[in-house]
Amino acid sequence: MSLKKRHDLPPFKKLDKSFDVDKIIKIVQQMPIEVDDLKAKDGYGDLVGGKSRKLQKAFGLKFDTIEDAYKFLQDNDVEESEFRKGLNNKRMAWDFRNYVKPFENYIVKDDKGRYEVNGSPYKQIALTQYNPDMEDRVYDKKIPKSRLDERHYNKIKDWVKGTYLEEVITSFKSETTRARIAIMDPGAFVAEHIDYNTDYSIRFHIPITTNKDCGFYCVVNGEKVYQTMEPGSCWFLNQGLRHSAWNKGTTARSHIIVSVDGQDDL
Repeated sequence: MSLKKRHDLPPFKKLDKSFDVDKIIKIVQQMPIEVDDLKAKDGYGDLVGGKSRKLQKAFGLKFDTIEDAYKFLQDNDVEESEFRKGLNNKRMAWDFRNYVKPFENYIVKDDKGRYEVNGSPYKQIALTQYNPDMEDRVYDKKIPKSRLDERHYNKIKDWVKGTYLEEVITSFKSETTRARIAIMDPGAFVAEHIDYNTDYSIRFHIPITTNKDCGFYCVVNGEKVYQTMEPGSCWFLNQGLRHSAWNKGTTARSHIIVSVDGQDDL
């Protein structure tokens, strides 16, 4: 059975599923100390970041020059943001170096000489990990060997096994591949981007903590379609369309994101 591509599926769809967020939170609170999934040495983020600078810029919010980092702060500032303090609510005016002091807490230089905004306000906790047994599997939808295959990340982490959290991420009709918790700090913004077409994989979002000022949009025929999601609900997000996410609230937003190999749940 061939899978539908991005333009044959809706931008968002709510599934008839609900989950106990209090039980999920208790499990996560007891988890062992983990390295951020996108920052782990030789892990998903390290490998993908090396192959795709756009992904690194979207999720790690890293920039090649300090000018690019400051431009991001200007373009994506929010009303509650600390970034405006000391500037009397005015936008920055070049020369940006005049304002390095007030903004220095929000831009740091990493060990590779790149500039990072706000200490990566988009973080991830891996619920699954790389599974070497998947390397030789043959999929209907193939991708170049030069790209990391997200479908290889279907091995449940030990601390997740046997818990309600494992029940949640394996509750879909199609096979779960990569699963993680994405945490977006207050004031964070994920740039508009496309992940991959829906005939490769699809994604479901399960909000754990959120607030009224969090949201998404997908671009459909040049128009932005907006969506908010309540805790414990489950949503298909069409990651094959251009989309963006943000948290303009004052509390962190955390979602379980489950990638599945198939579209049976739709």
